[in-house]
Amino acid sequence: MRRHVVTLALATAGLAAVLPTAQVHAATPTAGPAASSPRTADGGVHARATATDAEQRAFWTEHEKNGTLRQFTGKLSDWKPKAESPRAKEPGTGQTAKAPAVAPQQKGKSRLAAGSPGENRLRATTGRIRIAWPDETNPSTWWVSACTGNVITSDSKDVVATARHCIPHDKQGRIISQAQYEFTPGYSKDADGAEHAPYGKWTFRSVGVVSDGASQQATDTAFLAFNTQNGTHVQDKVGASGYRFGITSLPNQVVIAGIPANSNQFHTCVKQPYWGPDNPPQILGRGGPCTGDSELSGGASGGPLLDGDTFDSGPVQIGNFSGSLGNDAAAAVWRDAALGVFRSVQGADGGQPGHDKVTTLTNSGTTDGLDSQQWKLQ
Repeated sequence: MRRHVVTLALATAGLAAVLPTAQVHAATPTAGPAASSPRTADGGVHARATATDAEQRAFWTEHEKNGTLRQFTGKLSDWKPKAESPRAKEPGTGQTAKAPAVAPQQKGKSRLAAGSPGENRLRATTGRIRIAWPDETNPSTWWVSACTGNVITSDSKDVVATARHCIPHDKQGRIISQAQYEFTPGYSKDADGAEHAPYGKWTFRSVGVVSDGASQQATDTAFLAFNTQNGTHVQDKVGASGYRFGITSLPNQVVIAGIPANSNQFHTCVKQPYWGPDNPPQILGRGGPCTGDSELSGGASGGPLLDGDTFDSGPVQIGNFSGSLGNDAAAAVWRDAALGVFRSVQGADGGQPGHDKVTTLTNSGTTDGLDSQQWKLQ
């Protein structure tokens, strides 16, 4: 199975210029735990931001000005937690949870490109997630990579879904608490290098990853809660895709979307789906990877997998793009564990696990989105 590379081409400058910013942001945590807490499968693995919205914006501004974020080309171990699956008697197990898409509250002429109604709406809610984190052995060095995320309907109006392998973690399997995440809905970049952020940039306050199952790809899901921007929730600004957890039958077709780093443009890919080999299974797209005019390569990881049968009446997300299995595009399907993490993250406070059970995490394999290794499903 090939997992795609996620990169964001930023200039490398002297490491000494990075150190003051890294120290400032590490020393000014907001309320909440300073490090992630491993949780069981129904609650996931969570971490809260260690910097305020203003501090995060200053972080990105300073590093962009100084060119001190280094493109990550190394290797991190993949998430492979030892966690129990939700038991059949536990609330919510095996149920189907769904919500409709939400239209944006902003007024005025649409800035979306011409296309189908579903694609126009998805183009606004899908965006680039830029990720930066300090090197574990050399904290003065900050790495950067990119994935894709999509706004989904939530109680807090702040939740973006992406892939678990996009979330950097340390050698102990903990989310790196100092990592920064910046979401730019509607992101694109011209050939001359001009970047477009039509709906602004959003800083994060919490993240939760699915910690269920032995298969790295079948449960390759994470959710982030983002801060408001001048008091406005991202869902109110751009709208949100609906969601459906626990699907039991396949649609006739699925739509996969993402923003690959090789084009920096929004792309979609329509495929005939079939179930993958794992339980809970992936959905695979028949007919090879999403290439050609709709290439979904590195940077597209974490993009939405949507029910193609109801796409134009309102995009409904059922999973997220993970990479490929064999020659076909592969996505993680949202099941019980993903629903548990989503419910924890979507709260108004940005994600407090619903229990205090603890499990240990072990690492295995390689992580897509953060390197270019090939590996097989175990």
